[in-house]
Amino acid sequence: MLTYRTGDAADWGGLDYVISLTQDQADALGTDAGTVMEFVDTMLTSLAAWRTGADPVVPEGGRPSLKARPVSTGSAWTLWALRDLSALSARAEGALAAAIRDQAAAELSHGDLAMAMGVARSTAQDRRKAVLGAEPGAAEMWARGERAPVDAPGAKVPDTMRSWSVPWPGYLPVDITPDELLGEGLAASVAEGWAEPYPTPYEIDDWFERSEAALVPFEFDDRRWPLNPAGRTGRTGRNLGKWGENAAADPIVVAGRGSERQVLLIRRRDVGAWAIPGGMVDPGETAPATLVRELREETRIDLTAVTPTVLGRDLVDDWRNTDHAWVASTSALFLLEETRPATAGDDAADVRWMRFRDVEQLAADLEGDGGLYAPHKPLLQRALNRIEGEPGDRA
Repeated sequence: MLTYRTGDAADWGGLDYVISLTQDQADALGTDAGTVMEFVDTMLTSLAAWRTGADPVVPEGGRPSLKARPVSTGSAWTLWALRDLSALSARAEGALAAAIRDQAAAELSHGDLAMAMGVARSTAQDRRKAVLGAEPGAAEMWARGERAPVDAPGAKVPDTMRSWSVPWPGYLPVDITPDELLGEGLAASVAEGWAEPYPTPYEIDDWFERSEAALVPFEFDDRRWPLNPAGRTGRTGRNLGKWGENAAADPIVVAGRGSERQVLLIRRRDVGAWAIPGGMVDPGETAPATLVRELREETRIDLTAVTPTVLGRDLVDDWRNTDHAWVASTSALFLLEETRPATAGDDAADVRWMRFRDVEQLAADLEGDGGLYAPHKPLLQRALNRIEGEPGDRA
């Protein structure tokens, strides 16, 4: 049902939509219902503009529109229409793919599909073959509200579309949120102390403070959801304790000099690769304190009395990163005259001192034994550059 409004109320668009949904259906759609209806609003408004020849953004009398995304007067409204219609088209394609897959699962004929879609039988056959010949894509997963495995690579993002400054109306990332961060699982994770209790960024009211304290500055989208400073990842949701930045600390411990130089590594339990010890900064904890604590917990080495050199504060190419939750780390270098006994603990499956003359050589030495954790290569190279800049440490 469409109901019309006039006068000042028309500044908001002039129409009310009434859609019959059960409470369960509304809950299942969540915020996607409002998002799609914004695009439908644009479609109807655009159709009316084309049929009347009147600018849809400026009401009669020339007063500014109060639409959620106002644009300038004149033909510029077509850019607004193009953005929203492209977004609607991408979502409709996902729903269409879901419907075709369900039609095939119901063992209905190609003729039924052709009649329903108003296309030739051969066209319907080709379309169904294409849908069934591939795993559900990001758009179909969005339509079904499905989540991908936490290690899913996500929707493909071309380098030219990585930046948030580049418009991409049809962008549909896959959700990789695990059960541990949803519903009862989220409540249990909060009780364990490693996750914050917010199902979405909507519930968070201290974003200003968080952005001010961030290791790496970040911005927000029009929903006030935090945006990964590295750009689009092809993945949404979160597989980390917090929305937005998750601050970590990575202590790089190097012992000896020249040809005798060694670096302390742990084998990560989550991916099995060898990496720098480290972990997330606890609430109220400083990065220097985290550096020492994580070393002690993961290697049983206590370097409280050693002053490290901070190497940088950077984004980490962590496998858990999404568009709205990511890791940024303070990396620091601890220099020792000689190695100390180390024992694996906490999240470390093993711990080892490794020869450290060259990062690529280190990676080669670990090939076939879990490998070197790729996101830590730049941090190790930075540490090596700092060390080799020290007098008396070249060999």
